[in-house]
Amino acid sequence: MAMETLKVDADLKAINEIQAVGGDTVKKCYQCATCSTVCPLAPDEAPFPRKQMILAQWGFKERLLSDPSIWLCHQCGDCTKYCPRNARPGDVLASLRLLATKELLPFKFMHTFYNHLWGLPILILISLLFILPIMFLTFGGVPNFSDPNSFPYGEIYYKLGFLELPARVLMVDLVFLPLAAVVVIFMANAVNKMWNNYLTYYNIPQAYRYGFKTILSNYFIPAIEEILAHSRFEKCGANSWRANPHKMLLYAFIILFIVTGTVFVLADIFHMHTPWNPFTHPVKWLANVGGILLLYGVIGLMAGRNRAELENSLKTSYSDSFLLWLILIVGITGFLTEFARVLKFYYNYVSIVYLAHLVSVFLLFLAIPYSKFSHLVFRTTAVIFDLYYKDILKKQ
Repeated sequence: MAMETLKVDADLKAINEIQAVGGDTVKKCYQCATCSTVCPLAPDEAPFPRKQMILAQWGFKERLLSDPSIWLCHQCGDCTKYCPRNARPGDVLASLRLLATKELLPFKFMHTFYNHLWGLPILILISLLFILPIMFLTFGGVPNFSDPNSFPYGEIYYKLGFLELPARVLMVDLVFLPLAAVVVIFMANAVNKMWNNYLTYYNIPQAYRYGFKTILSNYFIPAIEEILAHSRFEKCGANSWRANPHKMLLYAFIILFIVTGTVFVLADIFHMHTPWNPFTHPVKWLANVGGILLLYGVIGLMAGRNRAELENSLKTSYSDSFLLWLILIVGITGFLTEFARVLKFYYNYVSIVYLAHLVSVFLLFLAIPYSKFSHLVFRTTAVIFDLYYKDILKKQ
């Protein structure tokens, strides 16, 4: 009986795209399966990254971007450490995550800006084009940047209904509330698209396509518990050092999110306006704890990455470096603003440091959809789907 020959044409454009964003070693893989064997995170029913490597070699971009396994990979470095061909599967999957982020979101040029050095001045210019007009509007013209009592601590107040807001608070509201709303809408649409792609990829029967409430109650909470514990990070071997600083950075963002929400309620609704004394106000205590954890986490990750690069277990791309440096600048400018105001240290430079802090926070907000910061949402979605899919397999 004659066997049928199946011809598969490689998508050279997709292969080049994967190689261009960091997966340049993909062609070295010769499918020995060492990576899937040593990976501490690869499940028995769907081991990775061997399958993803061969799909990448042939340019099956659409299939790869619909595969949650690229997000379940935590770039432990074990596969790279033991790969006999130095094909660096973890780096290839990192490049696929970059491509997935780009494909899931609108305004793809923003993703390009965030992932290339030449895009940095453009991003700073975009942030200033948003911040400065609102600043001039709320402060009644161009403030005196050499006098903190002009900016940001000017005496201009606005009465909006029952709200009484100083210019500084109104400016922050007008800049960051619309930005936060846009980011939430973009990410919600991306997660919805991502989830539907997974349902199609795994051909989930209609009977098992649960509603949002069921997914939330049955799988979201266990996924969050797992992420807070960083249990998958702690299984990593070659780069196990990442677990603690990464966890501290996550806790820092949670704390600072709580602080931001608390300040919004107290300042905007109850007229308890900042700046508050960091030595006497409990919200500032919490903010400083979050800031310290943030600096500890990001500095730990930067130092660890430098060490891992020397050991050839991890490659730091521009997208990795950009996000870490951006987070570091957010933390440093935040503390410098506080120190300069409270301790009168370089007091006349508070305005410039505060503006730098606003710009860096703006870029960090916008980084949620367009940089590696998106892992916070997309990897969480993949972990939720992983728990959901394993449950379905048990029921079938």
